[in-house]
Amino acid sequence: MKCSIIKRTFIYYSTIRTVVFGWTSSSMTNEGLVNNLIRDGVVSSESVANVLRRLDRREFAKTLASPLTQRSVQEAYRDSPLPITDGSTISAPHMLARALELLLPVLIDKKNVRVLDVGSGSGYLTAGLALLGGEGTIAYGIEHSESLVKFAETNINNLQDKQLKQELESRVHFFKSDGWEGLPDKAPFDAIHCGAAAATVPDALLNQLARGGRLIIPVGHRDDAQQLVQIDKLQDDTLQLTRLFGVRYVELVQKK
Repeated sequence: MKCSIIKRTFIYYSTIRTVVFGWTSSSMTNEGLVNNLIRDGVVSSESVANVLRRLDRREFAKTLASPLTQRSVQEAYRDSPLPITDGSTISAPHMLARALELLLPVLIDKKNVRVLDVGSGSGYLTAGLALLGGEGTIAYGIEHSESLVKFAETNINNLQDKQLKQELESRVHFFKSDGWEGLPDKAPFDAIHCGAAAATVPDALLNQLARGGRLIIPVGHRDDAQQLVQIDKLQDDTLQLTRLFGVRYVELVQKK
């Protein structure tokens, strides 16, 4: 389905959320990591907690060079980003948990929703977004390189929980695509997450956001201050922008 060009009408809100990070949620087990994220106030909903318990971070915290080798528990359950390749990472658990909480309102208890995860990396968050939605939810992850697409697919295919694997294989799909262009052939999307920073919000992502949908994206240059921004598209196509908090992300790759 193609999207029409939207009106560029924004309602701006100042930073309204205060979040305590500090990477204090580290643990030696996935269950301990989730419990610590709850303790630290990062995870506040039972729905997100349940998704994080189902998805063992260690099964996704691998590297492109050794896609079948799991990291040590000390690394896998540490509340910090981990490199996948020289230019890609799996984000810190507290950031991925915050993304799930922020997108929960447009996913929970809703059927047949479509989700786009820009810069899907390991596939961890893409899988989490798919599990948050109701029946018929499909999450699409896009990456700029075919090797990263295959990496995410391998992570899903190698999940130890066979029931989870079967569920995700029908709900999660990965494609090679320029993150600045989104995935127009599968639009519109009820939820869009961008896992890399852009100097400006890509027009394509705004165009592909459904009415009533929400976009979460870090905005700012690589070497400057960045802010996580939430953009909600209202029913009249007005865009409501809320600046959330300061972040530090890798740069969103753009095809030259």
